[in-house]
Amino acid sequence: MKDMVQFVTVTTDPSVDTPEVLRAYGAAHGLDPHNWTFLTTAPGQPEDATRKLAEAYDMRFDPLAGGQQMHGVATHVIDRGGRFAAKFHGLRFDPVNLVLYVNGLTNAPERPLPRRGWWDGLRSLIQN
Repeated sequence: MKDMVQFVTVTTDPSVDTPEVLRAYGAAHGLDPHNWTFLTTAPGQPEDATRKLAEAYDMRFDPLAGGQQMHGVATHVIDRGGRFAAKFHGLRFDPVNLVLYVNGLTNAPERPLPRRGWWDGLRSLIQN
């Protein structure tokens, strides 16, 4: 399924999570850049651009003392037609469930694509 699945991680702290930091994080955790993309803000973008993107998917963030932030972790599954398909909460869900779910999506018959796919929607939220 490697060529059929794309993972996207969105930072909510782009001042810390620079492209270099995110590349190092991916490498340290064995995440293949072939199908794993890290999103942070580009130079000149508002610092809250990725936060707004995450909030569009119902993620909430609360600032804490010392520049820290409290937030949930969720894995959203977007089907190949750009439609929201599922949400897995936290880090403690059984990965087999995610694999089975994604396998079902990748092997399902294709449905007509919407005019705008999920990737276009993501880009429009983080680009000027």
